[in-house]
Amino acid sequence: MAEKMEGVTGAAPTMDPAKYPVPIETIWIGNLAEWVDIPHQKKLLARIFKVYGPILDIIMKSSLKRKGQAFIVFTSEEYARQAVEEMDEFPLHGKPMKVRLAKSHSDKTVQTKAADMFEEHKRKRLMIKDYKRAEEAAKANANPAAAQKPDHFDPKPNEHLPPNKTLFLTGLPEDVNEDILNDIFENFNGFKDVRYAKFLNVGWVEFENEQFAIAAKEAASTMTVGAAKKPLVISYKRE
Repeated sequence: MAEKMEGVTGAAPTMDPAKYPVPIETIWIGNLAEWVDIPHQKKLLARIFKVYGPILDIIMKSSLKRKGQAFIVFTSEEYARQAVEEMDEFPLHGKPMKVRLAKSHSDKTVQTKAADMFEEHKRKRLMIKDYKRAEEAAKANANPAAAQKPDHFDPKPNEHLPPNKTLFLTGLPEDVNEDILNDIFENFNGFKDVRYAKFLNVGWVEFENEQFAIAAKEAASTMTVGAAKKPLVISYKRE
């Protein structure tokens, strides 16, 4: 087996703000009223926080875990810190908001002020998200009675499937074969096996555990295959 790829391990990755040429210009807001719909909440937050400076973006999610939270991206660290200082514990809809400086850079800040780092930043952010989803799935498997089960079938696109130890490759070029895929993925820690279905132009890459698979997916997402140098399209095996 070839030498293992440097930096590709099963350890959970982190985002290091010190490696960015710009400061964090995003605030996190918690304890928002969950009964207020997201479009109305975003408009209200924009009206409240625009007094501190121009706003690049407001992010809110509808998932159960992210309800009652928002991220507001300003154009400078000064605006963000002033908003934190003055708006923490400010009541909104009868609830005191929790306002903190975000722990990591927003996509919008990096895309706007450090564009050359954006693709790497986005890959790492998605990788960390995969790790968190894997941890949540492990906890749910350990305590299935506590896990919430949907009351209807909710098919997910391949790119949104939860992490597991097997990667799924799609749209492989005609000139790619199992040996080529093996040469690529055997360089990653935890590699076990490659299977290739030529008539479907798809493949499966199995690792010892999902942490190794997550690391390999993040690193291989920038690779190309075949004479046409087609980018690898990688998701997780549907279970």
